[in-house]
Amino acid sequence: MKLATFLHENSEQWGFVWADPVTAELRIVEPGLAEAALAGSGGGTSGYAASRPSFLGTWPGTLADFLALGDEGMAVLDRLERFLARFASQSDATILDTISHAVADVELLAPIPRPRLCLGLVTNSPSFARANPRIEHLNLFPVAHQRPQGTVVGGGAAVLMRNGHHDPLMSFNVELGVIIGRGGREIPLNEAMRHVAGYTNVTDVAGTYYYGRVPGNAGRGYSLPAEYGDWFFQATASWGGKIADTLCPVGPFLVTKDEVGDPYDLLVYTRQDGRQRDRAHTSATILGVERVIQWYSSFATLHPGDILHLGTMGVDGLAIPREVVERREVVLESEIEQLGVLRNPVQVVPVGERVPFDRHPSYAIRRAAQEPPTDAATWHPDDARHVFTAFGNHIGAPGEGLPRLQVPRFFTGPASSLGADGSRVVLPARATVVEVTIELAAIIGRLASDVDPDDAESYIAGLAPVVSLCDESFGDAVAEPARLGERHIPAVYGRWGDGFNVIGALEPQSGRWRGRRMRLDSGDESISGSTDDYLDGAAEMLATISAVTTLFPGDVILLGRTAATLRLPVSGGVVAGEVEGLGRVRAEIVRASAGGATDGEASA
Repeated sequence: MKLATFLHENSEQWGFVWADPVTAELRIVEPGLAEAALAGSGGGTSGYAASRPSFLGTWPGTLADFLALGDEGMAVLDRLERFLARFASQSDATILDTISHAVADVELLAPIPRPRLCLGLVTNSPSFARANPRIEHLNLFPVAHQRPQGTVVGGGAAVLMRNGHHDPLMSFNVELGVIIGRGGREIPLNEAMRHVAGYTNVTDVAGTYYYGRVPGNAGRGYSLPAEYGDWFFQATASWGGKIADTLCPVGPFLVTKDEVGDPYDLLVYTRQDGRQRDRAHTSATILGVERVIQWYSSFATLHPGDILHLGTMGVDGLAIPREVVERREVVLESEIEQLGVLRNPVQVVPVGERVPFDRHPSYAIRRAAQEPPTDAATWHPDDARHVFTAFGNHIGAPGEGLPRLQVPRFFTGPASSLGADGSRVVLPARATVVEVTIELAAIIGRLASDVDPDDAESYIAGLAPVVSLCDESFGDAVAEPARLGERHIPAVYGRWGDGFNVIGALEPQSGRWRGRRMRLDSGDESISGSTDDYLDGAAEMLATISAVTTLFPGDVILLGRTAATLRLPVSGGVVAGEVEGLGRVRAEIVRASAGGATDGEASA
């Protein structure tokens, strides 16, 4: 079965894809309309009135909400589709006119147009390592980045190259997208496929704007000066070119796993303007669906509608030079056998020109543009859709291998890593030592894109104290000899666990973030610091991030760790932090029992 999300009269709808039995035209059937029409068809004279099975009655409003119904929901939808097919062929085929929409007549969105999680793997192809002299052996743990919601677009939507993001080139690949159906935590390897709803095409697009911002580096593509060769840039620099708005087309449909069959036996085609650029196979991955699900769910809950894409399976980064992109419209085309064809035109936005939010190709950004500004009095961590964390942003960072640079380092993390003041933080059973820090957070007040540094303060709704945890057990999965980036990447993923960043009450923006004392207490241990230890403040970070991607109202920027850090054995207890003038924040730390819990319930 193929499932789709689309816009009809500016309303987000979803349904299953069906070919018109007369014209073969693809149509999207809305389940709620179909059930209602079948209930009212033929009155009491139709034999179908007596044979019609029961369905859901009330159908979820979004595809992600439907996927939360799990296998039971899929079974009901399958029953509806089969009954409708019999009714149309044996009774009244005109029912299609009132319950469906031609695909050609609607705006087809990504199957999950506002994904909570869009996690992309890198270095997951044998071709990446086969002839790379820097790789002595493969570390079999996922290396992945998260894309913000504004990156995701559906088929036909424009891929935007703004701020010279295509200079001197852009690149793209086709990747296998996995959409989660049944959520869960601590999912065993042999049960991982039970949590998959289906598959889709993902076009992984990257630009070079992030690199061009490095002084003296404009026009050098994906190369960086030697001083930017620290572990953070080695591990994550290519990802900075992937988080820009619209650079993750997804679709055209979600194809259910029963229809696909073996996800590792599909041909993959990458085309540009209809001409083939690469051919590959979905078996060409180092880590498959099962291990990625097992790994991510070991520290964070997967939810219905989450998207995982497994990395390139062929040539890594098919380049398109700037001259080609600027001379004519380029169309990117991704096709994976059985999943359909995903086509997206590339549009260059002249430097200095802004894309109106209400006409943006990203549906998520258009939706966010309709939201009111963040209310400091009612804001809750659940309101955040993105978390951006600064790395190497304190005066002691050079001693940790992160020298001061002119371009602030930052990384995107899952919003589920935020927790409310006083919440319980459940560490994985494997955890033995946790690093705990007191940090400063800024909450975004309104939609922010290409924010002028002089105006950045006005976009910040307020500040809050944060107790942040980093699970050091991630480092145990790294086998030596490892590359520098592999050795240190646990410092990123170690902060991604559910509720690992416990945030206090939001204080409305006071305009002063420097000169505030910070304190962290855990039992008999305590440590103090100051916000003066930060190199860049929230306004500087916001200006940097918004030049690449759009921040939404309620999003969070964490200024990162300082020297006010404790390393604690995982034995349970309470950690309390305070930032002068912003109040206190408290977290209870426990460790999950061996084996953990599934289906979203973490054990303690």
